[in-house]
Amino acid sequence: MEYQRRSRWLSSAWLLILGAFTLRDTQAVHHKHVAQFTVVGSAHSLLELREISFMDDIQVASYNNIDQQITIKIPWLSIALGVDSLTEIQNLFMFHEQDINWIFQYFPKNDTYDNRNYTGQLLADCEIDNDIKVKSLVHLIWEGEEYYRIDEEVGYWENVKPEFKKYEFILESPFWTDLRKRYMNYYCVDLLRKIAGFSSLRDNVPPEVTVSRRVNREGSIILSCTATGFYPRSILLHWEKDGKLGVWGKETSTGTLPNADSTFYLRVTLELPPEDSGMGYTCVVEHIELKTPAVYPVPEKPTREKPWVLTLGIVLAVILLLSCAGAFIARKKRQSGMHVMRER
Repeated sequence: MEYQRRSRWLSSAWLLILGAFTLRDTQAVHHKHVAQFTVVGSAHSLLELREISFMDDIQVASYNNIDQQITIKIPWLSIALGVDSLTEIQNLFMFHEQDINWIFQYFPKNDTYDNRNYTGQLLADCEIDNDIKVKSLVHLIWEGEEYYRIDEEVGYWENVKPEFKKYEFILESPFWTDLRKRYMNYYCVDLLRKIAGFSSLRDNVPPEVTVSRRVNREGSIILSCTATGFYPRSILLHWEKDGKLGVWGKETSTGTLPNADSTFYLRVTLELPPEDSGMGYTCVVEHIELKTPAVYPVPEKPTREKPWVLTLGIVLAVILLLSCAGAFIARKKRQSGMHVMRER
């Protein structure tokens, strides 16, 4: 009796812990900040400096050295950041023009074409999930080719082009190391947190979910659950059988991938052993826009192609066949005409 009570208590505790982790994963919000600096100049002068900032794949701000002004693309960002932060960032860009001038004088000094213009780029990429930094990368690109990259978690520069290895001491100098860390921590990560905490850059979108069932050549049943078009990125998909969690077969996942419209896509597949009938399975989807977990039952019969898909395929095949036949007849006619002209 005591053993049964302990078992029930452990089961309840496990479900409570699992539920807490599930809720935390569902409520976690993922955000991304990408800043792209593009510089054009020669050993004698800086011609152009442009910076474009994207947050969650939406352009939010830009800067150029001609106007020396930050252009805010979304009005409420000025309120979220405040005048002091915007002025500080603008002054930072203006101050760094001197450093960039030095780089353009140093890098091409061995080039025989003294008046040649060069293009350099710096790509800063940072991400947070549930307000925790999960990614911080810097890429250095010269004349369209990546030469160096650094993962802030690793902490050292990776040399992509061996011929540029001689400049590594500059990147590892105290001045540039301090500048890089300060920029990535404050101007990339902290500003992202500040903006994400103020308001959402875009409206949340619930996922569109489809569940399918098919049988492979070996006789195993394959269940697929696809969620697409959702925002924000955080989502949880899992399988249940008769309303219970468990390990039913081999699970695979695409991972959460971006769509072209800045929404996200995730597909989870479950391969059942041949002895499993595949009955009673459901895909449970949890997303911040669904409010409560949504349950999608697996169809009892294998999913077939829609009739219009098959019809469209037949029509296209007929059109292709007719086109080939028409081209063949036209070619024969041209050959016959040329043969008649030769005989004349």
